[in-house]
Amino acid sequence: MALSIQDEEILRTRIRPLVTPELLARARVCPYPPYDPDIAEVLDFVRRNPDPDRPRYLIVRLPDGFAVAVRSPAPGSPPAPVDEGRHPDRDAAEHAVLERRLRDYGVEW
Repeated sequence: MALSIQDEEILRTRIRPLVTPELLARARVCPYPPYDPDIAEVLDFVRRNPDPDRPRYLIVRLPDGFAVAVRSPAPGSPPAPVDEGRHPDRDAAEHAVLERRLRDYGVEW
């Protein structure tokens, strides 16, 4: 299931124009609410009803930091790390997930 026609239009007309290096820098500095309205709009879009055709990300705490992983399609199977990268704290990992989700939708900045 891909995005609906309405969501494709929202992505094209609202989300893509909002995503800039400046917006991502502000989102990195302020990882928790209250968010600026433009950051809230982008986060709401990428966090709502996950598209089953795109990866379902989660954050895994490891002895050497935090890693971004994807849920296994098989129930009961462990998540699979997306790469070898480690983040020093959960905030950095959450921001990495935001950037991955935007890339999944083809949004460049």
